[in-house]
Amino acid sequence: MANKDLFVKNAALYLAVLQRQSCFDQLTDGLPYYGILSLLRENPSLRVLLDLSGEDKDLTASLIAGVLRPSYSVLGSNRRVREELMVVKFREFLQCVENEELRDSLGERTLTKDEEAFVKALRPGHILAFAAGSSKVPAIGFQPAPKITFIHDESKHLPIAHTCANELQLFVNETTMADDDAFHYCFLVALMNGALFSTI
Repeated sequence: MANKDLFVKNAALYLAVLQRQSCFDQLTDGLPYYGILSLLRENPSLRVLLDLSGEDKDLTASLIAGVLRPSYSVLGSNRRVREELMVVKFREFLQCVENEELRDSLGERTLTKDEEAFVKALRPGHILAFAAGSSKVPAIGFQPAPKITFIHDESKHLPIAHTCANELQLFVNETTMADDDAFHYCFLVALMNGALFSTI
């Protein structure tokens, strides 16, 4: 007990430094890549930014809608109107997922047990992971910027994601434009078949 202060100090140093040394080394190696280390050394007052505790907020429907920017056809074209309607449907789908109302939006549609379980577990982060390969927005943003593109094809209706390009493709046709129930179900099937890595 006579050396308890020294013991606590050494234990704290071990936990704070030695045990985390490899993490610190990786951080030190990574900071110069974008010139951050030299910036912090030249401007010590900026180090306060490292101490700010970021809030771990869940992804919201509006945040994901803002991250996934639509790549529309030319303004005034017939395709543009249909594409804008698809974005409305997509945002309604996001809102249903966030509010846990997706099952209600599917109406009288009969779902399998797996589909029912998936609907209960589905969160907005799953949709971002499907489109961009990550359930969280990186601190420096996605590279390239995520986008929604529209494919006018009557033969396909399930959304497709290209995570290397951060691109979500939505098919615009009679099936997906029919009603919200059809679009929501198509998106649900695409998510279930899109290797969403279980729970996020």
